[in-house]
Amino acid sequence: MSTEINAEDICQRLVGITAIYLQNFVSRRLYGLHASVKPGKVRVQRRLFSRDDVFGIALVWLLFESGLRGDPIARVLNDLAGTKKANANLAAKKLLDKNAEYLLVIREPRGPKTPSEKPEQVVKVAGRSELSSVSEQNPAADLLFIPVGHKFEDIRKRMEILF
Repeated sequence: MSTEINAEDICQRLVGITAIYLQNFVSRRLYGLHASVKPGKVRVQRRLFSRDDVFGIALVWLLFESGLRGDPIARVLNDLAGTKKANANLAAKKLLDKNAEYLLVIREPRGPKTPSEKPEQVVKVAGRSELSSVSEQNPAADLLFIPVGHKFEDIRKRMEILF
């Protein structure tokens, strides 16, 4: 399988991220995302991404599409990767290694006494059987159930077909 994947394939065939968001994430190096095979600094040069880059981009896109903003996304990536600086590729690799079905983000809403504090956030990897018990254990929390296993498997299959 080829290890050089261009931005067009990421947008249209693999992840489904819009080109403008991919451009913004990569050019600003948000969440540690970059074209690790070929940076494509000159306009005529195309950026080339590795397999790990694709899964990192997919993870960030899933978190973004689920409604999380910049800081909470970075906190999720930090929790998953065990780092102080967000690294989407490392976080995605850890999810792949664990064969994670779902990524759970449990956020307690801010209360009237703590409006300026960041809400408490817990990140867990879970299987389908654990989903119902999480909602029972956290009745007042905002819960995000993100199907990373399904998305990663879909991307893996698409890469096998395309490359």
